[in-house]
Amino acid sequence: MAISRVHFTSIPVRDQSRALEFYRDRLGMQVETDAPYDDDWRWIFLRIPGAETLIQFARGAEMTVAPEVPALCLLADDVDAFSARLQAEGVRFDTTPTDAPWAPGVRFSLFRDSEDNMILMQSNLPEGDIAWPT
Repeated sequence: MAISRVHFTSIPVRDQSRALEFYRDRLGMQVETDAPYDDDWRWIFLRIPGAETLIQFARGAEMTVAPEVPALCLLADDVDAFSARLQAEGVRFDTTPTDAPWAPGVRFSLFRDSEDNMILMQSNLPEGDIAWPT
């Protein structure tokens, strides 16, 4: 008996509809579940196409992430091109694409989602291993 994967992770949101539009329309995630939960909340789970792990919207009052800490870390094939598209759509960046100081050959950027969560987007290492900030 062993753990097989992370099923989902949560990110805090204040406005689910606004966050859904951002993650679906700007980041290209797919809606896995969008179902009523109680009078003023929905169970919303998103999936990156081809990925198994889901992202769930948690009530912002129930979960917080420090403003200077990424709430989500994403990999992208071309950080520069993806960041340029997001910038053209008005997404706010804390750090535009640059070389990662923690891993030679890795590019990264930091941007804010619709809920003001910081999102880290980085490329893979040239040999395909995942690099994490230290």
